[in-house]
Amino acid sequence: MKHMNECNVNSVQKALIYITDCNLATVCDMAMKAKRPQYEYKRQISIAQAAVDWIQEFTPDSDVSSTRILLVKSQFHSNVNEWAKHFEPKKKE
Repeated sequence: MKHMNECNVNSVQKALIYITDCNLATVCDMAMKAKRPQYEYKRQISIAQAAVDWIQEFTPDSDVSSTRILLVKSQFHSNVNEWAKHFEPKKKE
């Protein structure tokens, strides 16, 4: 998937989308680690969730097609925590 670039930001709406996409990238990177600071991980998920919610509330017609936001919305019903779990290492039984 091609992701939104900073050079494409030319409005407040696109700035929110770009920052949210960047935050989701951080959440994804943290999720993939076997050991991560749990408080920071939960905090980043909370920030990303607020941003996804704001995009849906304030700019519901935004073009998020080239962002991680699209996957969160379309495959995980806008739930960042569930999306993040998708990247977490599988626990050994």
